[in-house]
Amino acid sequence: MSDQTKGLYNKYQIINRETGQEADGQFFVLKPASDPAARAALVTYAEATSNEQLGIDISTWISILPKLAKCDWCDTDVKGETELTHPHMFDMAIGGRMCRNCWEHDREVYKGSYGEDIGEFKPIKEEQ
Repeated sequence: MSDQTKGLYNKYQIINRETGQEADGQFFVLKPASDPAARAALVTYAEATSNEQLGIDISTWISILPKLAKCDWCDTDVKGETELTHPHMFDMAIGGRMCRNCWEHDREVYKGSYGEDIGEFKPIKEEQ
C-alpha cells in the first residue's frame, strides 16, 4: 500500500539527538523537498510562529529548495526536472514533460503492442 492511500499513521520513530532516546509525544514529519503539501504547511507555519528567526529560517529554507514540477500525463508532482523527460517519439505532446513512471508504463505498452522500444528514461537535466 502506498503512502498516498494510508492516511495518518505512525511512520517514523523520532529520536532526541541530545539524549539519544525516543522522543515523547506525537509528531508529524514533513519532507518539503518532494512534497508540495509540506511546503504549503511550512509556509503557513513560518507566517504563524511567534519565533521571528524560525519563521525567517523556514522561509529561506523553502526558497532554496529545488522547484517541484508536474508530469503532464499523470499530474504527479516530481522533484525538479531531474525526474522528468520530454515525450517519446510516438507521443506528439510538444512541450510536455513526462515522469519516469509514465515513461516506463508507455515503454511496456509500446513493446507489448507494437514491438517498439521507446528507450531508456533520460531526465531533462542529462541533456545539458
